[in-house]
Amino acid sequence: MKLDANDLKRLQWAIAFLVIMALIGGGSVWSTRQLKKSSEKTFKEAATARKDIQTRLARARVEEQELRDKINRFQTLKARGYIGPEKRLDWIETIARIKVARRIFKLGYEFSPQRPADASILAGGASAGGFEVMSSQMRLQIELLHEGELLAFLAELRDTVEALLQVRSCTIERIAPGNANRGNNAQLRADCTLEWITLREAK
Repeated sequence: MKLDANDLKRLQWAIAFLVIMALIGGGSVWSTRQLKKSSEKTFKEAATARKDIQTRLARARVEEQELRDKINRFQTLKARGYIGPEKRLDWIETIARIKVARRIFKLGYEFSPQRPADASILAGGASAGGFEVMSSQMRLQIELLHEGELLAFLAELRDTVEALLQVRSCTIERIAPGNANRGNNAQLRADCTLEWITLREAK
């Protein structure tokens, strides 16, 4: 089949239309691909931002819980009377009351001056935020029937006084027959070192 000039003239608009449609189709494919790449990038950025927000939110919740725990611990310490000036007179009265109530044969003690807690008492030392950890050391000599009386005395003392009581050391020896005082049936003599720990506001 031969095409003459008239046939080509009649087909030129159809050819032009086909060329235009091919260009439009190619442009559409290119635009679709670009749009897909842009959408994927936007999705990845949104997913990253979401993950970052979730991480920050989780961290904020952990920090909030830690803060609540610290506040609760502080309130507990405050309620127990651990914060503020030491109440040495109350301690002395408590010791005297327990001695009488438990019928302890002999009890003597001596307090040392209050001092900042050192590393042997508290690993971090005396600093505790806006507070200082203070300690008063007490040397305790006590005569008892058996070890259980000593443990009961220390437990009641710890539960009653407004201070954190820490037993540093305790040496127990048996009292030799004939060495006890008249009317004193004590079998054991204990020599203990206690730390009476409180908190005070840092200067």
